[in-house]
Amino acid sequence: MKIVLQAEQSITIDSVEVQAVRDIFHEKKIIARVKGLPKGIVLWSGDAEYTAAGNWTNETALARATEVLAGSAVNWAF
Repeated sequence: MKIVLQAEQSITIDSVEVQAVRDIFHEKKIIARVKGLPKGIVLWSGDAEYTAAGNWTNETALARATEVLAGSAVNWAF
């Protein structure tokens, strides 16, 4: 049984521009706000990913945001 709670919505952005990054240490999560998107995306989450991110930079955050947005499912920050 398929129940649609909300119809698919999509937007197009010309390029990925990270406006802000938030490092939530106690949750082991790093999220970013990307220009043109209605809410933030999760860049790294959980012990392994958080440790692998290490001392992230603006360049690594941008690369990761581009990677996350190119994937089949975006992990949205709430």
